[in-house]
Amino acid sequence: MSSTGDIFKFFSKTALVTAIGSQMVVTGAVASDDFLSMELSELMKVTVTSVSKKEQDIFDAAAAIYVITQKDIRRSGVTSIPEALRMAPGLQVARVASNKWAISSRGLGGQFSNKLLVLVDGRTVYTPGFSNTYWDAQNTLLEDVDRIEVIRGPGATLWGANAVNGVINIITKDSADTLGGLVTAGTGNKEEVISGFRYGGKVNSTTTGRVYIAYNQRDSFDLLADGSDANDDWNNLTAGFRLDGEVTGDNSWTLQGDLYSNQENQTVEPLFIATPPFAIRDQSELDAQGGNIKGNWEKQFTSSALKVQLYFDYVDRDEVYADQTYKTTDVDIQYDQELGTRQNLSFGAGYRYIDVTVGETFVASNIPDRNYDLFSAFVQDTIEVVKDRFWLTLGTKWEHNEFTGHEFQPSGRVLWKPKDNHSLWASISRAVRTPSLAEVESDVILGFDPNLVFLGFSPYVTVSGSDDFDSEEVIAFEAGYRWLATPELSFDLALFYNDYEDLLDTAPISTTATPADLEFVNAGEGYSYGFELAANWQARQWLEFALSYSYFELDIDSDSPIESSNLLSNTNAPKHQVSLRSSIDFAENWQANIWLRYVGELEQTSFLPASDPEVDDYLECDLNIRWQATEDLEFMLVGQNLFDSEKLEYVAEQFTPATEVETSYYLKVLYRF
Repeated sequence: MSSTGDIFKFFSKTALVTAIGSQMVVTGAVASDDFLSMELSELMKVTVTSVSKKEQDIFDAAAAIYVITQKDIRRSGVTSIPEALRMAPGLQVARVASNKWAISSRGLGGQFSNKLLVLVDGRTVYTPGFSNTYWDAQNTLLEDVDRIEVIRGPGATLWGANAVNGVINIITKDSADTLGGLVTAGTGNKEEVISGFRYGGKVNSTTTGRVYIAYNQRDSFDLLADGSDANDDWNNLTAGFRLDGEVTGDNSWTLQGDLYSNQENQTVEPLFIATPPFAIRDQSELDAQGGNIKGNWEKQFTSSALKVQLYFDYVDRDEVYADQTYKTTDVDIQYDQELGTRQNLSFGAGYRYIDVTVGETFVASNIPDRNYDLFSAFVQDTIEVVKDRFWLTLGTKWEHNEFTGHEFQPSGRVLWKPKDNHSLWASISRAVRTPSLAEVESDVILGFDPNLVFLGFSPYVTVSGSDDFDSEEVIAFEAGYRWLATPELSFDLALFYNDYEDLLDTAPISTTATPADLEFVNAGEGYSYGFELAANWQARQWLEFALSYSYFELDIDSDSPIESSNLLSNTNAPKHQVSLRSSIDFAENWQANIWLRYVGELEQTSFLPASDPEVDDYLECDLNIRWQATEDLEFMLVGQNLFDSEKLEYVAEQFTPATEVETSYYLKVLYRF
């Protein structure tokens, strides 16, 4: 390279910014092209959004955070939020069926993963009835996603309960960054229809806005058992708007909303019925629809800021084993105050009202219609102990829910920067996963044993909710190191040890109960540990790499008097995961993107009999070619899952039979105007 300035230019092209291995994303008004002229000292001052609910300098995040940028999404060729999450180290992303995923952070997850808090622009999409996230309902236009922040480890001090093993926040672009029109269209063997339209413009001198609509249609996969059609094809229609404005120079606001409608097919096996043979394979429809509207207002003062967020969210899912309707109203207030030049105090309060209706089915019954309140408050204080070198952050979240009462979730974090290109951090925190409605008030059939009929008992294994079921708890110890080795090479290492108590399991309702009458109990305890490494390397001006590796161990025991129904699994997350992404500009306006993934083996993950298949380790490859035909017209040819025409990634805990993920090809066109 001819000069130091050239080196910095090459480095800045690795991502919006790659000053740390976690690919921190740039926020504010700086465009990505502006980085071509930035010096290193300027790059180190670019701010990012992190676990502090406010902007921070790149190396100032004392947490294991990884940011998937819009550039990453565009280059990867993914067509959904869940597939994009495979880029984050420490996350297990497994496709259960064409329309279902099992996503978790640092273990103890599954299709009904309950220890990972998921938000869209700060609005929670965590389901209160069954403690999980329905990923098929998260279908915003990918071109409107600014970044996806992935926090591995607890984030409960700021985000509240259920942020036990991680937080995912999907953040969309400011409407000022989406002016003009955009049209996408594509088709393939599995991605049968890919389409989207967005138009943004100036409403007046202080307000910008956009509207969008997206429609996708996806084909079904095949069942592992007999190779038959899994009947899991689906389509989703999503539409929405966003407005951003300023009242004065120090008052800003956002108003946004979305509507969606999914028509899906699914195979449910086993579906339990009231008469012999007691369990069948059912191929039925799933209808899911919903909408939300959210407003934000922020007032900047000389040395402080006041933020208010209010949203309403509606979800309705009609399935053969559960009909669920949720209405959530949430308001949050946050105040940030600088105390001198070396201390920043943040505090706030929130209120959430949830209205839950779960329709009666044979599988899930006795779940009453409920509405309940959640009150919360938090405080966090960050002190710069040694100027520009050492910071201490202390904070706690208080919440009151109707199931377990008061919950406190404190944390302490330290950050040390011995030099500007080195950053070391450590933390200790407590987080809880509060009970869902089903775990407190329900009867759910999870299995059956025909032999019980001959003993005069019901053949169904039924698990009932319990008023005594308490929150699951983790005490998490974390440490990390970030190093900008050279302007072209960066590393990010995170280590963790989690100590779990009161984990969910099942036990007989009483000593006189039948072998099939169980209840939810807090019987599990144990620990997990591991580390995650991410590295970025700009090898040449036209060649760059992003590498990540995750190592994970879990050891959980239960004092339940019966053998667990795999609610507590030491084998539901891979020990090893590797991801290597490469981007090659091989000709003018032509680019090839290659993504290799290795995922370690899994043993049984479902509630089904032990004869159910294990999930073998696999090596997978995605490949795409992008052609920028003109400044506004782009073509992309994509191949996904190229090494195996069909492979098993996960066996669901219940209801969904083992389904093989198939190779996919599609062609996509994007046009801006």
